[in-house]
Amino acid sequence: MKLSIFTNDVLTKGAILGGVMAASKIAETAMLYYGGLDWALLILLEALIVIVLYIYLLYRFTRNYSNLVLEQRKDMPYFTYGNGLSYIVLVSMLAGVIAGLSGYLFMHFNIGYDNFVDKMVTMVQNAFVQSGVPMTPEYSQILNDLQSTSEPDFIDSILSNAWSYLIYGTVVGLILAIFTTRKPQLFNN
Repeated sequence: MKLSIFTNDVLTKGAILGGVMAASKIAETAMLYYGGLDWALLILLEALIVIVLYIYLLYRFTRNYSNLVLEQRKDMPYFTYGNGLSYIVLVSMLAGVIAGLSGYLFMHFNIGYDNFVDKMVTMVQNAFVQSGVPMTPEYSQILNDLQSTSEPDFIDSILSNAWSYLIYGTVVGLILAIFTTRKPQLFNN
């Protein structure tokens, strides 16, 4: 079975972007778990770099895909805003599925959800003690509620990540699709 150019490119580029986002998600989780709040600045810096990389990769992938489409439409080459937007949204959603899957597997098998939650609660309690801010009953209740939550199941983790990346892809795609649009040249000699 031969896949269309669109399907093949979405799957390929979605897997690449998903690998980058999965590495980022695992790195951020590991830095927070093993480094604590001392690594917060590094986590923020990594997140900003990944946001820029995410936007750049989506732009580059869409631009390359538009060039493929233009080569296929030799009689009247064009690439519409809708072509670009749908491509960006689907690539981003596939990346979200891959990042969600890897994030769940890392959290579940390497760290353990309960261990992660316990460590985060302890970290927040220590931050309150070190800052001298009193732990009010409301804060205590929030931390107790956090500790009592159960681990999200496999499908929920993947679907919530896919949904998040669908939203990110739509927002970024609304802007990037403008720059990848190619109008037909009707009177090109």
